[in-house]
Amino acid sequence: MTLQRDDFEYAGLNSRDDLQVEMGNVVLPSAPAMAEQVTDIPAMYGNQFNGTDFTSRTISIPVSIYCADNQDAFNQIMHNLSGLLLSDDPSDNDKEYPLIFGFEPKVTYWGHITAISDPSPINTGMYDMTLTITFVQSDPRATLPQVETPLKNGLNTITVDGTARTEPVIQVVPKRALKYIGFTLNGGLLGVGPEDPDDQASAVQPYTEVVDDPMGTMAMWSNDATATSAMKINGTVNYQGAAEIKTSTSAMMVALSSNKKNYGTMPTTLTNQWYGPGYRYTGLTSSLYNWRIKTGVHHIKYSGTHNGRAIGQVAVLLLDSNGSTIGRFGIIDHGSGARPEAFLQLTEAGGSFTAGDGIHKDIYYGYGPSKAFTNGKDNNNIKIKTGTTTKTVIKRSTSKKGKVTKKSVKKTTAKYATVVNKEETDCLSSAWLMLDMTKIGNVYTWSITQYNTSTGQPYTDSKNHLIVHGTYVDNSKKYSGTNLGGIGAVMLKKPITEDIEKVAYTNPFLSITNLQIWQANSVASTTPSYIATANSEIVMDCESDTVTINGKLTSPVWSTDFPKLKPGVNSLTITGDLDDATMTLKYLPKLL
Repeated sequence: MTLQRDDFEYAGLNSRDDLQVEMGNVVLPSAPAMAEQVTDIPAMYGNQFNGTDFTSRTISIPVSIYCADNQDAFNQIMHNLSGLLLSDDPSDNDKEYPLIFGFEPKVTYWGHITAISDPSPINTGMYDMTLTITFVQSDPRATLPQVETPLKNGLNTITVDGTARTEPVIQVVPKRALKYIGFTLNGGLLGVGPEDPDDQASAVQPYTEVVDDPMGTMAMWSNDATATSAMKINGTVNYQGAAEIKTSTSAMMVALSSNKKNYGTMPTTLTNQWYGPGYRYTGLTSSLYNWRIKTGVHHIKYSGTHNGRAIGQVAVLLLDSNGSTIGRFGIIDHGSGARPEAFLQLTEAGGSFTAGDGIHKDIYYGYGPSKAFTNGKDNNNIKIKTGTTTKTVIKRSTSKKGKVTKKSVKKTTAKYATVVNKEETDCLSSAWLMLDMTKIGNVYTWSITQYNTSTGQPYTDSKNHLIVHGTYVDNSKKYSGTNLGGIGAVMLKKPITEDIEKVAYTNPFLSITNLQIWQANSVASTTPSYIATANSEIVMDCESDTVTINGKLTSPVWSTDFPKLKPGVNSLTITGDLDDATMTLKYLPKLL
């Protein structure tokens, strides 16, 4: 929505449409609050100056409410104003939100509401009132729109708008394995990997790339029954239908046939089987004892009376050289509209992950964080027509002379089944999850990270998104003695009453987004090693003071400090084997 000059927007709320107030003249403060730090030294002429603290900035926003003589309307607006601007949720106490004024729409102030003054009448006896909203910035700087610019290896000249220093975020995707990477900026230095040139020269690769499949083609995937027959999941499965590549996103998805998802032929009665396409990857030509895999699954469950009841499962299967399942990672729906779960499991070869079977291990099996869970009101009375029934009834009629006659007739009525939709959702109802798992000997190191489907970046908020990691040690060698010899992909559905009775609904969107496999090499902890493989994502974030590789925090980092961009011309020099890498600089110009 385009802001009018005399409007403001706070936390996405429009002053005129949402808060129902009119903004008065806002006078921006010339500077944040300042506190001089000095030390009084006896016998010294004057004080020792230790610097100035720049603290918060306060913006007072005068607003008016016009209700004439309608007290009820005024009371409602005041309740609405307080309810939208304030929160009694303790978890919201440390949050700050953006404030944008219509008279400078490109500038964003981040802060929080500290006071809403008592209203003062404009006209005595009427409910036209003025009051003041007090907004405080803990960081007194305002921001301009984010700038995103490509970088090259070596020297880059960056011209920054604004009047304050700002923190750069540099994203790098190399075309080859990297020993180190770093940059210098305005006298500061930040890097990761061996810093010493001799260590850089002697660095070894901890991983050797075996498979890099960005899901651009189905050429390396087979759904032949001989390839998939040993692939097991939880429960019984009927592999049928087909998959295809969604070229716009490089993802394997259920193929469309006449604009419908091709899960194959559905049964005519309800069963507890899974149905849909299953494929085995043919590009892994050797089995691996020590390995690393990175892959992604995407699941969207649609809302609605029938859509929410749909049951889907998307999973990447780890296979041995015979094609038998030894592990799986994915997302699964539960019946009657219950929220989905994510899973990462190991099993003895050929296992089907049956609860209590004693041969599988749940590395992770759970919902997203509880804060992201929404438990809607159960819809317990959804009627689905299942057919008709005919019964004989007695029909009575009375003649003009008052004679009553009876006649047997057949009456056809509809039969219905009553089903339930729990209307549950959480962060996995629409989620793109990336697995990064390494096996060395009997030690499995793993992480599951939820990614933003719009930006392609990993989420960092574990309160609202699935971000979990851990280490599992297979002390009994129950699973770790079996080599990784293949990969399977399944995108399945379980029939519901709507399938049997031909009630139209939308099945979940299921897809697999990439597949990378490496041989994990045995490298001594004291040996300098490469920091990243080809096509890894490296983010050097001077805003959060972190460096991540594929979403994982990385150390050691060598740094004088996390350097900042200054207003005006900056010299930023990138170092590393990055001549053909994709590199992007992102930053928010800031105003004092």
